[in-house]
Amino acid sequence: MTGEHLILCNCPDGFELVRDGECRGKHAQLNMADDESVNVTIASCKEIGGIPVIIHDDEQQNYWSASGDGSSFPIGLVCNFTSTKWEWADGSPVDYKPPLGTQNDDLDKPCGKCSWFGYANGDWKKWCDTTRYSVAVFCSVRLQPPVPSADGCDGFVDDSDDGVCYQILDTADVFQGAQMLCKQLGANAASVHTAQENSFIRRLAVSRGAVDGVYLGASVSGKGYDFAWTDGTNWDYENFHPGFPKTGYGDCLAMDTSISSGLWMNINCSEDLPVACIRDQKEVVDPICSNETWKEGQIITSPGFPFNASTFCDYFLTVDAGKKVEAVIDLEANSCCDYLTIYDGYLGGNLIANLTGEIRSKVIKTTTSNIMRVNWVPNGAVNVRGLVMSFKGVLH
Repeated sequence: MTGEHLILCNCPDGFELVRDGECRGKHAQLNMADDESVNVTIASCKEIGGIPVIIHDDEQQNYWSASGDGSSFPIGLVCNFTSTKWEWADGSPVDYKPPLGTQNDDLDKPCGKCSWFGYANGDWKKWCDTTRYSVAVFCSVRLQPPVPSADGCDGFVDDSDDGVCYQILDTADVFQGAQMLCKQLGANAASVHTAQENSFIRRLAVSRGAVDGVYLGASVSGKGYDFAWTDGTNWDYENFHPGFPKTGYGDCLAMDTSISSGLWMNINCSEDLPVACIRDQKEVVDPICSNETWKEGQIITSPGFPFNASTFCDYFLTVDAGKKVEAVIDLEANSCCDYLTIYDGYLGGNLIANLTGEIRSKVIKTTTSNIMRVNWVPNGAVNVRGLVMSFKGVLH
């Protein structure tokens, strides 16, 4: 299982994140008759949790008119046979008409078994025949913003009242990768300090399908096989399988989740295993832009991430003199309104990127400076999560 609150890019493939957390795009190309087009389109959009083209204002009208590549496309006007009035597929009223519509009067007449199409020139036209054509299906999908959980664990799982949250994350190919998975969620590979914690992690792992073992957050420290927790907490509990740790078996620690006691074994650090992560419960506070000095490898997020992305923030990412800054950017922003601007240098530097919409793992580098300035500039940031990034110094 992945950490749901860090995952960005929830729009269907090929869709654009446009406004208020709404993804828009072409879903399919289907053969359909004019009179059945709206029903086929509604069913097709439903496959991805979406709705057909619905237009209530000039922005939506202009966007969809420009999206059809010159071809007509079904829009989501349906007939309410009880009231005999046209309405949108989501039940909303027809409160907008195309400025240059040639059939606007028909929108006020009793409706029937017909379908409406949008055109590149902004017109809407009603068609009722049974001739079949290949038609582009456009849909919109609304992102569902995360809601802070009452226990402060937000995508993790709470174990009673210990103030700690747990999660089992996807398989990592090495222990270092497992640690990074946890750190991307503001967590650490799990340290275990009581039998209750050990039992809870084992049960959680099994419930997530991790039945062949999970990495724990410990590795060999110093000479011999003395283990230490990588989060720096005290080694005050252990649950090794009899005879473990064994010389030559490896310098990392795993829990055997196939048995109810959740016994530990030392393993090679290059094993492919899921990882148990742990973090403290979070208190939900008003988002503010931190003025802290950011460090290489640190996971940096926009203020309020992932629940509220509406606060401006200025970041100065600095590496050693003689090096350049390489940043990895993940972004969820409305392309109509919210932007991330990135500069080579911190005062009067060259603009090297202006990003919006959905961005995943985009690498941006400075070319002249060891400082990168990153501005998160939201204009509402409605129903989007904002920014996640990290950075490091590179020689070229």
